[in-house]
Amino acid sequence: MQPTMARAPLLVAAVLAIALTPVTPSRVAAEIFSWTDADGHVHYTQDLQGVPPEHRGEAREKASEEPAPSRVQTFSNEPASAAPPARQRPAYSAARSGGARRVHHIPVQRAGNGMIVPVRLNDSVVAPFLIDTGASYVLVPKAVADEAGIQVGPDARKLQFSTANGVVEHAVVTLDSVELGTARVEDVPASISPNMEIGLLGLSFFNRFTYQIDAANGVLTLIENDLAENGDLRGGRSESQWRSEFGALRQRMEWIEAQRSSAPSTHGRLVEALEEQHASLEHELERLESEANDAHVPDAWRE
Repeated sequence: MQPTMARAPLLVAAVLAIALTPVTPSRVAAEIFSWTDADGHVHYTQDLQGVPPEHRGEAREKASEEPAPSRVQTFSNEPASAAPPARQRPAYSAARSGGARRVHHIPVQRAGNGMIVPVRLNDSVVAPFLIDTGASYVLVPKAVADEAGIQVGPDARKLQFSTANGVVEHAVVTLDSVELGTARVEDVPASISPNMEIGLLGLSFFNRFTYQIDAANGVLTLIENDLAENGDLRGGRSESQWRSEFGALRQRMEWIEAQRSSAPSTHGRLVEALEEQHASLEHELERLESEANDAHVPDAWRE
């Protein structure tokens, strides 16, 4: 199984359609207009003038709609109890009671079925990100990475991601820090996308929290967990995530080996190309093994 970048085509359409502009929290809180083109693709913008004239009525109507009341959705890697978010949309806040786990209340901005938040990377750049708890990694647009001084060396590990538009390959890096409101996580695995214009905030950040999403009131609540301290997270990833990465890489190698074995000896160019691909994947496996060693990942998680 390959790591999944997005859970639905809607999120991918949003990523491809929103124009990237580094923003402050107040700018993210502005209205977001959406419309659907003739091909059924959903587009988003914070500037009504960016909406085609024939769709502006539709965009205004959707922007003015209030969300229907809904239950708070809770996602957790472990049992945890916490008070639900306040009914009023709060400013960024964090609280700790005695020895209880720290709780962060963060406002979010709706964008159709998605939610956008301002994220600070490496203590330097703030940019809009879509919340996507179906994404294995934090995905950073290259323009944002460049502004934050995030370097992708020629020897950076590559990882394939499955999206609604097919399989893409991105370089993998480790971010010094990712901040969402008062919640901060350090040494966060991330991928750099040269094509996407808005980031995805995925599990390599959310793994550190139990998270509750109150879509009706626009509040995300993060409750810090102790998975990293207990060794259930290594290098920001769970056992299942490490297994998935190693498994996907080995499956690709096995497929290439099978193709190489069945290729006629007369197809020299094909055999040569397959051998080059296999050597490249062997190098990727060595990089992943080195990364796992640095994170003290048990051998059982690499199977």
